[in-house]
Order: sequence, then C-alpha cells, then structure tokens
Amino acid sequence: MFRDGGSAGPPAASAACLPRSSRARHGGVARMSGMFDLAIVGGGPAGQAAAQIACAAGLGVVMLDEQPRMGGQILRQPPSTLGVRDWLPGATYDDLKAQLHRSEALPGLDWRGGVSVLGLFRDADGFQLLATGRDGRLTIAARRVLVAAGCYDMPTAFPGWTLPGVMSAGGVQAFLKSQQVVPGKRFVLAGTHPLQLLVADQLRKAGADVAGVHFAQGLGAMVGQLLRDPLLPLGNLRPFRDAAAAFVNLRRAGVAVRFGQRLVRAIGSERLEAAEFADGTRIACDVLATCYGFLPQADLPRQAGCAMQRCERTGGLAAVIDRWQRSSVQGLSAAGETTGVAGAEVALREGRLAAIGILLADGLLSESEAERRAAPIRRELAKLQRFADLLARIADPRTAIAGLADDATILCRCEDVTRGALIRAIRATAGPEDASALKLVSRAGMGVCQGRSCEHAVRALLAEQGAAPGGGFTARFPARPVAIADLID
Repeated sequence: MFRDGGSAGPPAASAACLPRSSRARHGGVARMSGMFDLAIVGGGPAGQAAAQIACAAGLGVVMLDEQPRMGGQILRQPPSTLGVRDWLPGATYDDLKAQLHRSEALPGLDWRGGVSVLGLFRDADGFQLLATGRDGRLTIAARRVLVAAGCYDMPTAFPGWTLPGVMSAGGVQAFLKSQQVVPGKRFVLAGTHPLQLLVADQLRKAGADVAGVHFAQGLGAMVGQLLRDPLLPLGNLRPFRDAAAAFVNLRRAGVAVRFGQRLVRAIGSERLEAAEFADGTRIACDVLATCYGFLPQADLPRQAGCAMQRCERTGGLAAVIDRWQRSSVQGLSAAGETTGVAGAEVALREGRLAAIGILLADGLLSESEAERRAAPIRRELAKLQRFADLLARIADPRTAIAGLADDATILCRCEDVTRGALIRAIRATAGPEDASALKLVSRAGMGVCQGRSCEHAVRALLAEQGAAPGGGFTARFPARPVAIADLID
C-alpha cells in the first residue's frame, strides 16, 4: 500500500466490446462512428478492476492510457520489444500482476495505449473524449466515463531543485521498473514518505551506489503515529513487512538511513553535485531523489466541472465522489488516486465499486444486488482507508517543506517564475484574489504542464500571504501538451 511511484496492455485490442457500428482502422487507431457504453481513462488497478466487472456484464468498454502497456505506475511494464528478466519479483506485486494479466486477456475490452486524453466534454448522449496518440487525433464517444488516472509525485521546490540530477523518487522507480535502467551512479534519497525505503532498496538491488536515505521527520514522530492505533498494522502486515525488509536490507548493505535530517538545498553549477541538509551535512551525489508525497491526477474531472476537494496535507485537488464513486457531473465517475491518494489496494476496490455503481445506474443490477456485491468491498475499503490515513499522517510533508524555498527559488519551472516574484504580485496594490488571478499577472501555471507542477505551491503561497487560494487554476483544454497539427482537421 506504499504507493509505487501509469499503464499497460496487449498489442492488439479485441473488437468484442465495440458498439455494433461501423469502424475502421487508421494507422493502428480505431475511428468509431458509434458509442461505447463506458470509457475508462487510466490502465492502473482501478481501471482494470472496473473493466473486468463492466465487460463481464456485457458493456462495450474502451480503456485509454498514456503508457503503451497496461499496468499503471505500480505495474509499469517494459516496452513489448524489450525483454526484461524477473520483472517486479516478489510477493508485493503478485496479486496485482495476476489482475493485470486477467485484464490484458479480457475479450470485451478495447485497449488504447499510448493515448493522451486532452479533453472531456458532455453532450446530449453522454461524453466526447478528444485524445491524441502516435497516429494523431481521435474522438471517442461514450455514454459514461470513469476517470482512474492515478497520481504523480508532488513537486517540491527548494534551492537547486531545477538542477539536472534532481528527480522524484517515482521518476527513478519508473526507470527501474520499465527498463531496469539505473539513471545515475550515486544516489541520495530525501523526503518524508516511506516509499523512499523501497526505492532505495530497488536501486541497491540494481547495483546502484545509494549514499543514504534521509527522512525529514524524527523516528519518534513516526513511531508516535503508529502508537495512536497500535493494532492497525496487524490487519495490514504486507506494507509494514515490505518497509521493514527494505530497511533491514539497506542497513545490512551499509546504507545509512537517517531520521530528523531535513533537506535544504541541492548544490551544483551545471548539474547536481551534492545534497545539503539542515545540520550542514553535504553528501556528494549525481542523483537526488525526493519523496514528499503525491498529488491526484484530476485534470479531466476539473475540466468537466466536477466538484473538487483539497487534499489537506499535500494541497492537491481530488474529485468529490458519492458512495458509488459518482462525481457531481452526471455519468462521470472517478476511482483510485483521482479521488485522493490512498494506494493501489484502495484504488482496486474503488474501481470495483465504480463499476457496480455504473451497472446499477444502467439498470443491469437491482439496488439490493448492487448493495450485496458492494458490502464486502466497503468493509475492505474501511480497513484499508484507516491504514492509508495512518501513512498520510506519517508522511505529512508540511513541516518538512515549510520555508524551503527562498525568494530566488523558481516555483513555476515552465515560465521561470520565482517565489519572490509571486509574493510581489500578491502584495501589489489590487493584487490577485486567487490562484487564477495570480496566474494572469505572473504567468505561473501558463506553461506546457498547465500548472501540474506549481499549482499546489502557488495555492500554499497565497494562503501564507493571507490571500484566498480559491479552487486553483482554471482547468483548460488541452489537459496535456499537444502538437498544433493534431488539432487541425
């Protein structure tokens, strides 16, 4: 349940679940004149779980994901042309890999890998999804949509964070998982999230030189959170066992694991040379992997006008859903990290709930049957959510990152906007009232990432300066960078 810092599928999709309408292949991408019953955005555990239930009920289902192959970030697969031995070994991944293989073999699923959904638009019949892939633009029509797009590492600004060699722990892990590439020579990991233990151990097993793992919070604080509910680990043994095993492996290998050591800056001229901590310690490295938590991937629900809620500890925005994973927009559901980061096991069960809710709404299940099928899932979710809440308290990054960025630190990397420039704009006469207004006067959030990297930091800065952060930047089309040629008919 420690979130493993996108997605995967068979080389050819079955036609069994396509609507009974004409379709043609164009450059490997299907162009449809009909409508799917359900479009799933995201090929991770939540999307897979929903697809299995929906396809079994006979719905026409299409699944889209930016990654060429199904799996999500936790099961990021290597390219189909690359042979990788011992891909993700160990019991940690066994159940999820079994579900992945079942999903890849679904006879009623149209898999679209390597496709980015740019826009999600409501119409009289349901939704239009405008997407782009290797072969250009495609439009998919669906009566209902489930967004299960996962999450991404929370970008954390500090002096030197834009130097080449400073990465997220999830980014490092993606190299290791998908192609067994070690993206550097000497690694330092720093942050607040226990995932960095697992990434460090994976690096060690891959032959990397891991100079140290550094937690900003003290060990006593972490243990104190555990003692608030001492029996909880007994019902969630695997993640604790995995973290403990990684810790022991690292210590046996001579890797220092330090607590209460707060990262303050990355040092280097042209690229990273060392990491510096609050006690003055400097550790030479060519890769600094930071791990302070994760933000929901919720661009599409926001673009569609869904109600959103702020994630207390990281400042991200998550989709608000009801007990059947339905959003405030009719026909649009959300599951997994898009509704709040809680790990793969929670995501999987939310995907199942979403699919049952869709069958209920379509009249394919009675209310009593839907409740019967959902009851054990809800019980499992309640237990898993308690553990997710514990992990969120342990990994709370707010104290660790408070005051890290100075006025010269760039907050918006796309537009090179510094913290100092944003503060001056906020304090100006008739200064901006919320994040979107600040965006207009500062250009923060106007780059190719559309604020995915800086929005949470901009909102936090507005609150720090006594302004109202509001609901964040206005979500706009396209949700992902796209070639202009792909938008021209």
